[in-house]
Amino acid sequence: GQQNSGSVSHPRGNRPCAIILGDRPVRITLLRAWESLRFFGKFKLMVALLWSSIRTPSEKELKEWMESILNDRSGKNDLITKAMEELGQAFPTLKRTIIEERDEFMVAKLRQTAGVLMHSSDQDGEKVIVAVVGAGHCPGMLEKLVRRDALSCEDETVSIRAPLDRRPEKILPGLLETKKRKISNDAEISSLVC
Repeated sequence: GQQNSGSVSHPRGNRPCAIILGDRPVRITLLRAWESLRFFGKFKLMVALLWSSIRTPSEKELKEWMESILNDRSGKNDLITKAMEELGQAFPTLKRTIIEERDEFMVAKLRQTAGVLMHSSDQDGEKVIVAVVGAGHCPGMLEKLVRRDALSCEDETVSIRAPLDRRPEKILPGLLETKKRKISNDAEISSLVC
């Protein structure tokens, strides 16, 4: 087909497309991750990083590791899953900040985008959102999306919109603010909620 053409065609013709960067800025994520650690946790992290930069695995260890991954047919040696489990065991607050909070943030941004799209009159007919996320975020995001949909289906009186306490504009500030940067006094953080 069309290699390196720079455009994507849709089977139903060209459609207007907006790109929304739905992940939390890395600077805010790293700042929140650092703030989530106490003194001992920060010390433990620094020692772990220093140790991993000094001690490189031997060729034999690398071969064994690669063979265990390549020869695994059960799916139990999934690198991302293992890495998330190890991070959660060694640094539970980092896993919460780096993975779980970002899952919540991206789901809230998807819901916010869907709400805007549903109320826009620019495009009649089918409305489509395509979300591109890293594999490490898929399980958590799917769980949050399915759990929300299950809440909507359990009780017909529950509207399609999220309950007031789960609406994106209620969730996003708590996932963006740091000890020093608050929505009320930081234009960059404030702009990420809208």
